[in-house]
Amino acid sequence: MLKGQDIICISSADWDAPLWTNKQHLMSRLAESNRVLYVESVGLRRPTLAQSDRERIVRRIRHFAEGPRKVPGKNLYVLSPLVIPFYQTRWLRQLNGALLLSEVRRTARRLKMDRPILWSYIPNAYALAHHLHEKLTVYHCVDDLGSIAGIPSDAVKKMESRFLKDADAVITTSQALFEARKDQNPNTYLFTNVADAEHFGKALSPDVAMAEAMRAIPHPIAGYVGALDAYKVNFPFLADVAQALPDWSFVLIGPVGQGQPFTDLGSLKSLPNVHLLGWVDYKEIPSYLKGFDVALIPHHLSDYTTSSFPMKLYEYLAAGLPVISTPLPAIADVEDVAFANSADTFAAEIVRAQKENSQDKVRRRVQEAKQHTWEERLKSFDEVLERVYQAKRQEPKG
Repeated sequence: MLKGQDIICISSADWDAPLWTNKQHLMSRLAESNRVLYVESVGLRRPTLAQSDRERIVRRIRHFAEGPRKVPGKNLYVLSPLVIPFYQTRWLRQLNGALLLSEVRRTARRLKMDRPILWSYIPNAYALAHHLHEKLTVYHCVDDLGSIAGIPSDAVKKMESRFLKDADAVITTSQALFEARKDQNPNTYLFTNVADAEHFGKALSPDVAMAEAMRAIPHPIAGYVGALDAYKVNFPFLADVAQALPDWSFVLIGPVGQGQPFTDLGSLKSLPNVHLLGWVDYKEIPSYLKGFDVALIPHHLSDYTTSSFPMKLYEYLAAGLPVISTPLPAIADVEDVAFANSADTFAAEIVRAQKENSQDKVRRRVQEAKQHTWEERLKSFDEVLERVYQAKRQEPKG
C-alpha cells in the first residue's frame, strides 16, 4: 500500500524544526518509495510577541512566497501555508479550512498528485477530507493537542470530532489516545512511537567520539534530550533533583520554548551542576549521548503527558542508557525503565541505575530498542492500511 503513492501530510511541525518528531521521521522514510507533500504546521497555538514566534512568522511568509520547495535528495516537497492562527469561532475555522484547502489543492495540482493518501497529524485536515479525491484518509493522533497550554481546546475537539468521522483509519500512539477515540472510528489502531535504533546506537560505537562540549563536564552525568517547554518538562522538579545530587552533572540538550514561548527554566539556570547545551544537530546527538551515564524523562504528569508516548524512550535505550522517568502511563510496561514521582526518589533511582549498570543490561536495552524501529513500524502501517483500503473499495457507492 505504501509504495508508489502520492502522500499529502498535514503536520503539526515545521520540516526544519530544531528537533525532529515522528512526523518528519515517518514522512522522510515514506518519501523513499513514495512522493510526499509535507504541509508544515498551520499554527493551532495563538502566536505571541516572543522573538521565536516573530521569527517563525517572518520565515513562514518567506516560504509561502517561495511556493512548494523540494527537499534536496528526497522525493519530498514542503509547503508552508498561510492561515490565520485563530480557531475559537466557527467562521474562523471555516475560513482557515478554506485557505488550507485552496493552498493544498493548488499545490497538489501543480505537482500532479492524483488520488493521494491524505495523512494528517492534526484535526484541521477535516476541511480537506473528500475534497482531494484522496485514495485514503489517515488521522495519525500522536498527542492530546487540546490539553496543550495556549491551544483552544473546544475548537480542537470540534475539529477532531468531524475528522474522526471522515478518516478511513486512525492511528494512535498511546493507550489513552486509543481509548478516547476507538468508539468514534471503528478503524482505530494503537502503534506506539519508535526510534531510529541504528542512528542512536552509534553512541556505543568506538568509532564515534564523544562531543567536545561533553568532555569538560564532570561525571557522572544525567542527561535529557528534547524540547525544553514548560508544559512538558517539570523544571521545578528537575531543579530539586539536581540539588539533591550536587556531585552529579545534569545536561539538558534542546531548544528552550520552541512550543511554548516565554518558558521559564526557573532556578535550573542558576544551579552550578546544570548545563544547558541548547540545540544540537540530529546527526550529532549520539556523540552527546555517549557522555551520558543515565537518561532522564522528567515530564509533568498532566493530561498531555499522560496521553503521550515519548519518542526519546527508545532513542535512549538504543544508546544503551538506563532511563529514569516520572510515572507516565504510556511507558509503564517498558522494561529497564525506573519510575519515580518525588524528587528524592527520582534522585535515588539515578544513583542506583548508574551503580547497577552492566554490559548485560546495555545489551538488553539495545535489543529492546531494536524491536521498535521505523522499519518495523512502516511494515505494520502498510499491512493495516492495505486492509482498510481493500475494505473501503468493497463498500457500496453511496
